[in-house]
Amino acid sequence: MSHDSAFGGRATRTSLPAVEPGAVNPPPLKRLILPQGDLAQLYDADEGLRYLAWLELKAGSVRGNHYHQGKREFFYLIAGRVELVLEELESGARVNWLLAAGDLVFLGPGIVHAYCPTADGQAVEFSPQRFQAEDTLRKVIVPPAG
Repeated sequence: MSHDSAFGGRATRTSLPAVEPGAVNPPPLKRLILPQGDLAQLYDADEGLRYLAWLELKAGSVRGNHYHQGKREFFYLIAGRVELVLEELESGARVNWLLAAGDLVFLGPGIVHAYCPTADGQAVEFSPQRFQAEDTLRKVIVPPAG
């Protein structure tokens, strides 16, 4: 399992480990490799989820180019490849992460994010907070494709 962190832990990326059934002491977040197909356990917390979305990712497009004032969100890449460009609003510091299927990203408030798929895929995005349009502020850090 690989793990990256940026901006004092306000952005993290974890490649969920693939675990076989019957593994001893498996971590709470993982990909269970089952005969009938993988089962990804993405979230296990006392705080419930209030927002869940499925995203279709098209190679050559850009999703995001915004940040949230208060919302914390998670992004799990089901399939495809994505370059994730992050910018800390306060400092302007930037980080680029290459995401592969099985990667789980956490983003705290004030982290500008742009998802740039390099291969078609799918993802889910979820949060313990509800989506509120006024909490999402546009900031272009990657020019739109085209």
